[in-house]
Parts: sequence; C-alpha cells; structure tokens
Amino acid sequence: MDKNELMQTLEKISIEIRLSGLQVDWMLVGSAGSVLQGCELEANDIDIYTKTESGVELFAKIFEKYAHQVKCNQSIDDLHWKSSIEVPTFTQTFPWGFSWKKGKWKINGCEVEAVHIMNSAGIPDSKDGEGIWEGGQYIWELAKPITLNDFTFQTVPLEVQLESNLRRERTDRVAAIIQALNRNGTNQTFLQQALSTKHYEQVKNQLEL
Repeated sequence: MDKNELMQTLEKISIEIRLSGLQVDWMLVGSAGSVLQGCELEANDIDIYTKTESGVELFAKIFEKYAHQVKCNQSIDDLHWKSSIEVPTFTQTFPWGFSWKKGKWKINGCEVEAVHIMNSAGIPDSKDGEGIWEGGQYIWELAKPITLNDFTFQTVPLEVQLESNLRRERTDRVAAIIQALNRNGTNQTFLQQALSTKHYEQVKNQLEL
C-alpha cells in the first residue's frame, strides 16, 4: 500500500468516525503511523490502538458495514480472521498473561485492526532506562498529532516506535525511522527517555544529535 492508498483509507476511517457521531480515543501505531511521520516505508495495514476496551467495541459499531455477514471460519489465531456481525470483536489471553481485545476489517482494500491491550504482562515501559513501549502507559500523553489533507491523526512518536522496533529486531524499520529522525530532527532528552539505555547506546552514533 503506497502513501496515497494509505491516506485514502485513513480519510475514509476519519469520515466514518465523524458520521457515526461516536466519541472514541484512538491513535495510529505501527507502519502507518511511521509513514505519516516521514518514514520511507510501505504500510502493510493500519493498526489502531484504543485508549479503553470499550473503544474497540465502538469501532465495531463504526465499521459494522465492513464486517462479514456470517461468522468467520478462521480461528482468532489466524491472520485471515475478520470481524463479523455475529462476532465483531474477541478477547485473547496468552499463556504468559498478555491479553488484548481486537476487531479487524477490510476497508478500501486495506486491513484495519483496532486493539486495546488490557494486560501487558510486564513488558518494560518506563522513562528511566527500560524504554517506553508503544502499547504502554505513556503513549497517550506523548501522542504526536499529524495533520494531512484537513484530517488530524494521533500517532506514537517515532522515538517510541524506534524502541519498539529495536526490541523486535526489525532492522528495516529501525533504519527508516533513524533516517526520518535525522531528516526531521529529534529531542535528545526525549530520545533518551524513549529508548532503553542499551538501545540508546546501540544507535546514538547513527543519529545526528
């Protein structure tokens, strides 16, 4: 999905929210949020985080016309699972304690997923050495608004996304984020808060601070 296709889908999502009249706190994460902040990446899908569990249910109402009419045959563990009228969302808990609520639709030919994380199962999330997690407690206060074509989207700052992708060893995304930060600038104090001590030492020489 190129940037034009991404923007068309995001605008469609924004219009659907406006037309619904529902109030929901949400932000973009993952590759879509990175692209809006200047990263030269191709977004494979659109990942939405909601501030509350009920936010996922609200998106299920907003996107009801995109849901399958019959229950999806795939398991919730299957990447091809989609929301249906009968089962618009699901809650999943993994053996290590991590749990989330999720809905998934296809809009404008693009996969769109709304998620609320209910239990992070101890994923490191701090401003003083462990690094800020993009699904954690700080992202709502740190959300970065991006306005394009008269639509404003809340995104997770690239500095926080950098930490998440270093944890996941996504070297392609790490390189693209570093390029964008060097091109557009970053605050060193915030960068040191966002990154774990280990990861800051790992990438500081690649950043034009």
